[in-house]
Formats: sequence, structure tokens, C-alpha cells
Amino acid sequence: MIRYVIKRILMLIPTIIGVSLLVFILLDLAPGNIVDNIFSESAALSAEDMEALIQQYDLDKPMIYRYGKYMLNLIQGNLGASEVSNFSVWDEYMRRLPNTLLLSFTSLIIVALVAIPLGIFAARRAGRLADNATTVFTLIGVSMPVFWLGLLLLQLFSLRLGWLPAGGNRQGILSLILPAFCSALTLMATATRQTRSSMLEVLHADYLRTARAKGVPEEVVIRKHALGNGWIPILTVLGNALGISLAGAVVVETVFTWPGVGRMAADAVRTRDVTTVLGCIIMTSILIVLVQIIVDLLYSFADPRIKSRYLSVSNKRKKAARPATKRAAPKEVPAVRMEASASASSAVEEPDKTFEAPVQESLAAASAPQPENAAAAAVKAEAGPAYPQVSMISDDRQRGKDEIKPAAAEDRDQTKVSNPPLNKHADMYQLVTRKYKKRSMIAEIFHRLKKNKGAVVGFAIFSILILICLASLFISYDAITAGNPRDRLTSPNLQHPFGTDNLGRDAFTRVIYGTRYSLIIGLGGSVLSAFFGIALGAIAGYYGKKADNIIMRFADIIWAIPNVLLGMVIVTVLGTSLVNLIIAVGVTTIPIYVRITRASVLSIRGHEFIEAAHAIGLSNFRIILRQVVPNSLSPVIVTFTINFGIMVIAAASLSYMGFGVPIPLPEWGSMISTGRDFARSAPYLMMFPGIFIMITVLGINLIGDGLRDALDPKLKGRR
Repeated sequence: MIRYVIKRILMLIPTIIGVSLLVFILLDLAPGNIVDNIFSESAALSAEDMEALIQQYDLDKPMIYRYGKYMLNLIQGNLGASEVSNFSVWDEYMRRLPNTLLLSFTSLIIVALVAIPLGIFAARRAGRLADNATTVFTLIGVSMPVFWLGLLLLQLFSLRLGWLPAGGNRQGILSLILPAFCSALTLMATATRQTRSSMLEVLHADYLRTARAKGVPEEVVIRKHALGNGWIPILTVLGNALGISLAGAVVVETVFTWPGVGRMAADAVRTRDVTTVLGCIIMTSILIVLVQIIVDLLYSFADPRIKSRYLSVSNKRKKAARPATKRAAPKEVPAVRMEASASASSAVEEPDKTFEAPVQESLAAASAPQPENAAAAAVKAEAGPAYPQVSMISDDRQRGKDEIKPAAAEDRDQTKVSNPPLNKHADMYQLVTRKYKKRSMIAEIFHRLKKNKGAVVGFAIFSILILICLASLFISYDAITAGNPRDRLTSPNLQHPFGTDNLGRDAFTRVIYGTRYSLIIGLGGSVLSAFFGIALGAIAGYYGKKADNIIMRFADIIWAIPNVLLGMVIVTVLGTSLVNLIIAVGVTTIPIYVRITRASVLSIRGHEFIEAAHAIGLSNFRIILRQVVPNSLSPVIVTFTINFGIMVIAAASLSYMGFGVPIPLPEWGSMISTGRDFARSAPYLMMFPGIFIMITVLGINLIGDGLRDALDPKLKGRR
């Protein structure tokens, strides 16, 4: 166990080096620097002052020199000083870290207290109304953007009711309620679904039937036996929830102006404060890795079998370190036992032949024709002509043909008249064969999707969105940008169904026009991440060794950086545009496809058809392209649909914080950000774009769940 912990901590060192180098290079490539920001704020600086600032921040030296200087300070435990405020990054980070940890652990406690009982409740009532209601709740929770949910909570409990503060942390626990619940809702939905899935796999196990048969109360069976054997995936989800809360706190902290590490990092990215950004990302990555180590250690307490593996490995190493001892010589077997075993074997090899004659006589009697009695002959005479008799002799086909006795022509006609059910049985046979005819794989998938009501609803929602996107092509650019001051902040009416914004622009037209951006970003980002992720995962799984190590370490580096912060850095480097936003959200999810594709390729790499492709002389590139990748696409397809919805929410989050599609283009996230300033007088400005985001992601998640069920071989026999 200790060796494992030390190994994981040592593996953190190359991850930190890779994360810091990647972020340092990206921020160095970004247009502008800290001196430009200082010069823009103070126009009184002379050329000599600018030169002095350039030398102070080592901007006149190569990038590798500045990076080496930073890493040298990092090894000594110094995160450097902020390039904006000149405060110590370590002191500022440690001052804000308790607020982030308080928010993350509070949301984790809410998730554990609500998600686990709710998942057990849904699993025990699988297929009923309660289970369906729980599924709808979890899907809606996953589909709601965190920043939009936070704004709705602020609108209701702070602006309307006045029960809770609108932001900050000056009122103690009252200030913590809204951000903690907002951060927990999305994670709660994911944990509930995982708990339900884990419980469904163990509720019908044999050991639970045995416990019930012994008279153990049902509550004890669920709590001790079922939940005890389903803790591993639940702990995994809770650990991931804590890591996501630590990494994604930037959005929640921005909405509720919570003084945490995430807000500190977001402000540093906006001001090009490279030192502060590096310090926040490195420390957050270390926290995420430590959380994963703690989760791995909890596995051994939840499942004794995992702990025994660690102990067995350590015992083997101890035995290998001990000096070898001479083994005792085997004792001689007594001669009496040897004779007995020889007699027993001879008895088995030579069976008793006294039973052969009676057996042969009984077989001959059974094969001889049996005489008919009088009653059987009378029934046979009334039944009319019999059907043709066919001899079932398999070893001599010609002899079987000779023994066939066809009926006469008039007997055949009489048979058709007297036995009409024959055609009826033939028709029934054709109906049965049509119904249970083996379908192709694609036909079988579509057949299961048609029977899944959720998937049908998801396809209907997505089809409507496609039609709306096509309809937006007929809307002119002037119709969404030109304002009318006379209609400023008009409430929803027949002329303006969604009202108008602060410039008098029709919100309905802008929301419809923004559909194209969300769908294009979701599709483009998913295609980008899937293309590179599948390619890298296939190469890593197929070749292994050095290629596998290099690719997986690269995936670990990207995975260790919080997605929102990495997207902000990429947009800062490339600039705000639609294409750059697609790249930003696509790069952050490449590790997901790399891991899934690599696992699938490893499972099929040793199959016979791969060896046959090698034997006929196909190149490795062709084998990967034509054999390996097509046979590992099932989990990738499900991931693609789920990742589509994640892309839509991620793009809206970046646009909400000012790193997305530039204004005045009506992207849904930027529209919510603009409507936030008019939350009291015109709450509908942020209401309708958020509803469209939720419905879009909900439809995509329904399709993803349907595809997952259709591609799962375990569910084939249940449908």
C-alpha cells in the first residue's frame, strides 16, 4: 500500500512539469503581455519606463530562460510573485484555498446525502413511476448549465424573496448555501445515476437471495450486502465529483463572487498574469491527483479483495527476499495403496461383460415392429389416408429414399381437403420466422432505439433543433444586430414572444439565430476531439510500449488541467471567434476518447482477425484503419453523443465569462451574461436562452442513453 502511494506521488512530478510547460508556452504565445496591460492603465509611462519593465519581467530573454527560472523557484517551494499585484502567489493561494475547499466539500456532502439514497430508491423500484421520475430529475440536472442555475437561484432567493445573500462570503453559512447547492446539483445527478446502475447489478445477485431466504430484514440486505458490494463505482463517482468541483469552481465562484481559487485563476487569465495562472493550475492539479490517490486507498476499505491484493503483492516480495530453504523429500507411498489403486484402475478399464447380452436383447426388442391393438387400428381407419412415411436413416441416404412411400394422387387431394390446418401451420411458420428473423447489427440497434421512449423523445427534440437551425439561415444579420430604442426592454408579447433586450432587439429572433452556434460548436468540438482522441488511442493501444507511454502521459497532462481554465487559456492565445471556441472546447476532451479507444483496442488486439490481417501482409496503418478502429467504435459512439452535450455547456460557460463568441453575435451563453445585468427588470432575457441550452443538452443526453442501452449486450435479452 505504501509503495503504491509513493509511486503515485512520484508520477505526479512529470505531470507537473508537463502541465507547467504547456500552460507557460500557451500564455507566452498569447498576444500582449503584462507590460502592455500596465501601459494601457497608465498612459504616463515613457519609453525608458517600458524598457525597465521589460527587463524586470525578463521579457527580453527567451521563453525557455523564463520557464527555467520559474521551475527553479518552484523546486524551492516558491510559486513566485503576481505580475499584477506583486503579492506572493503562494500566500494568495493559501488565503483563498480554504474557501474553495469549503465550497467543494460542502457540495460533496450534499451529493452523498442525496444521491446515494435516491439512487438506491430508484434501483429498488426499477421500471416504476418513481424510477422514471428519478431518471427525469437526473437528466434535467445534468442538462442545466451551472452558471444559469446559479443565476436562477440568485433571482429567486436573493432578489425576489431576499432570504439569502447575493454573493460573497461575509454572512457565514448563509453565503455558502446557494453556491454549494448550485455546485452540487449537476454532480448529484451524475452520482444518482451511477448509484442506481451499481445497485441494479447487485440487487438480483445470489448472495442477496440467500440473505433474504435466511430471514435477514430487507433494510439490512440493502445497506450491508447490496450497498457494501456496490461501493467501488460510487466512490469513483464521488471522487470524480470532488475533483470536478475543485477544477470547475471557477464558474460557480464567478457567478456568486465567491473569493476562491477558481475566481483568482480566471482574473489572472484576463490580465495575462502568467505566474498566478501557473501557480493556480499547478496547485489545483496536485489537489486533483491527491483526491484520486485517496479514492484508490478507500477502495481497499470498501472491498477487502482489493486490500488482499496489496497484501499478497507485499508478501510475495517478502518471500522473494528470504533465502531459499531446502524442501523435504516426498514420502514413499505404501505398496498396499499402490496395489489397491492398480486393481481399481483395472476394474474401470475392464467392464463386466455379463450385462452385454441382456442389453443387446432389449435393444432388439425395442427396434422390432410392435403389433397394433384393435382400438388403434379402428382410429387409424377413421382418420383416413396417412401422411407419407419417411425413414429417418442418416447413415444411408439412398436407403432412406427407397423407404419413402408417397401417397397416390387421389390420396393427396383427399389429404388437402380433409387436413386444411396444414396451410395454416405453414402460414404461422412464416410469420414466426419473419418476426424472429436475425437482423443486422445496425437494424438491431435501430430496433432497440425505436422501443426506447427516451431515445425517441431525444431524436424528436434534436430533429426540431435541426429544423430551427435551418430556419435561422433565412434570418439576416441586420435583424439580430440592429436595435430599436423605442422597444427597449419590452416584456414578452405577441409581437416579441421572448421580449426585447436593452437595445430593443427581438430576443426570440436572437435565440433562434443562436441555435446554429451551439449546434456547430457541439458538433465541431466533438468531431475534433473524437478524431484526435481515436487516432491517438488506437496508436497507443495497437503499438504499446513507448508510443503508449508517450501518448498516455500527454493525455494525463491535458486531463490534469481544469477544462474551463484550459479553454480560457486557449481562447486567450487564439482570440475570440467561433472556430477558436470549437478548438478550445474540443482539445479539453481529447483524453476521454484516448482512454476509451485505447481500452477497446487493447481488448481486440490479440483476436484472430488481427493476426490474419498480419498474415496476409497488410500494413499496420491499414490494419488500424480497416480492422482495429471499426471494431472499437461502440463505446466511442456513446461517448460522442454524451460529449456533444458537454461541449454545448462548456461553450456557453466560456461565452458567459467573456471567452466565447464575440458580441454582438447571439450565442446563448453571452446572451445570458448580458441579461444578468437586467435580472430585476427583465429576467426573461436570461431565462429563454438557458431553457434552450437545457432542452438541447437534454435531447442529446436522451439519445446518448438510448444508444448506450442499444449497444449494451447485457440488455439484449431484456427487450
